Amino acid sequence: MHYRAIVEPRNVRIYGIKEVKYRIAQNFRLLKIILVTLKQILGCLFVVMIYTIFRDSVGMIRNYLNDIDFDNVYLTPYFWHIDRKRENEGKIFLYPLSKAEMHANNLMTPMSPPTKAEIRSSWLPLAKFTFSLVTALFVVFVDFVFHKVIYNIDGTGFVADLVKEMLDFDYHSHRNMTVSLDECIYNPVSPDWPYAGKYIFFPLGIMFLLQVIFGYVIKRITLFYVIGNIFRKRNKARIIHLYNKMLFVRTNGRKLARARIRFQVERRILQREEIRKKR
Repeated sequence: MHYRAIVEPRNVRIYGIKEVKYRIAQNFRLLKIILVTLKQILGCLFVVMIYTIFRDSVGMIRNYLNDIDFDNVYLTPYFWHIDRKRENEGKIFLYPLSKAEMHANNLMTPMSPPTKAEIRSSWLPLAKFTFSLVTALFVVFVDFVFHKVIYNIDGTGFVADLVKEMLDFDYHSHRNMTVSLDECIYNPVSPDWPYAGKYIFFPLGIMFLLQVIFGYVIKRITLFYVIGNIFRKRNKARIIHLYNKMLFVRTNGRKLARARIRFQVERRILQREEIRKKR
């Protein structure tokens, strides 16, 4: 038996120039919609980030004014000023504080290393910085890719030739005057890397240092110098409260130590008396 292959003619889809232009315009319009939507989303996220910063600031001020023990563990110069004044008056003073007292009451100086709580609280600024960094890298990457794609069109097809003609299009009309479209044609420009480094990556580096690495320093400066200078009476009241608290701990500790010594002495005396009675 013999078989005969039947080859049918291929259905070739031929696009007209108007249809190709329409499709390209539709693609550019879709890309524009995507970029505008992305811009709106980034704007909303930026507003949310500003809101979180404002919320945290208001929360810190409320805690500072309503809770006298809120972050009230720092030994400031005014704290030692009160202590020197009591020493000059011949009263009980605290200087120097032992390491056991510092550790038991979680005391520290404004220049002390970050605590575990401050390290844990730095995760949110790190997330904000990561979001800003990813956004900046995405924008720079899109700029770089668009330049590479549009500037380096090496294809030989119909669409590639059409895009090249659209980019290289120039029209001259010789009448009473010559009108050129050089100023109307926007040729692809490579990304300005010095500009991106100066105005994008350098601020991001400063943001990383201030919000993530040294975020606790900014918080302490805000707590001591900004809020403390705005609410000076509250600042002094907090320091006096901390000093009285430590003075009570020191006095109570001495009383407990004397009571322990007295108890041990009485116990020794009783043991010796029992030994004598047995003899």
